[in-house]
Parts: sequence; structure tokens; C-alpha cells
Amino acid sequence: MSQPTAPSIPAFYRIFFTYLDPIICAWGATMDFFMPTVVLSSHIPSPTPDIGHAMILKQRGGGMLNFGIVSAVLLRYTNDMNVWRIVQLSCFVVDLAYYWAVWEVLAKQGRLSVGTWRAEDWGSIGITAFAGLVRLAFMARVGFGEASRNDKKDL
Repeated sequence: MSQPTAPSIPAFYRIFFTYLDPIICAWGATMDFFMPTVVLSSHIPSPTPDIGHAMILKQRGGGMLNFGIVSAVLLRYTNDMNVWRIVQLSCFVVDLAYYWAVWEVLAKQGRLSVGTWRAEDWGSIGITAFAGLVRLAFMARVGFGEASRNDKKDL
């Protein structure tokens, strides 16, 4: 009796999560480590970074490198759909924390209306929103075919 095979991961997701996402993470970490004013200016006009910002951004940069390494290495190591989905769920939780933080900072500035957003805001929100939508599509198995969506054994 043959075992059912695990659904193969579509090329778009494989390329996005193992190449593009790690590059985005490395880029973000580099900015967190070495360009704190640029990072803070993405949602705070004319920021004045202090030692607290530096500490938090260095910690965030380390987290970004962690996600980048997990995506670039672990996801290339395994085709286990549960592992891939756990990684994407954990990254999506970080995306949600970002949305929450951005909503709060823009609300305090009276800039929740998209008409008040600057290019820096659009860039940061856009990149994170695109990655978040790709993660959601992956977790919903968009593009996997009907058999994969009906398989109840995967997470």
C-alpha cells in the first residue's frame, strides 16, 4: 500500500520564501543596525533616535536575521508542509505586530488617513503587506491545487 505524497510547494512560494524574504530580512536588519534614523522616519517624521531606539532596533535587527536564516536555510532543508506553515505563521505574527505598531504611531500623529502617508510610510507598509498577503495565501494553500486543500493531515 503506497503512502500519499506530500504536496509539492509551488515555485512562487519556494522562490519568495527562500530567496526574496531572506533578502528583505537582511536589508531590514542592516537598516535597523546602521540606519536607525531612516528606519524611524518610515513612520515618524523628523525622528530623534535615542539610546532606547538603538537598543530596540538592534534587537529587531537580530529578529529579522533570525527569520531570514530560518527562511533561507530551514525551508531549503525540508519539504515538510507543516514546517513551512509553522514558519510562515510565526512570520505572520511578526507582521501583525508591525501593523499594530504602525496603526498606533500613525493614530497618535493623526495620520491614519492614507492621504496623509508619505513615501516612506507607503514603502514600509507596502512591503510588509505584500509579504503578509503571500504568507496568508500560502497558509490558505492558494495555488496548491484542489487535492492539497482537501488534505486534512497537514497543519
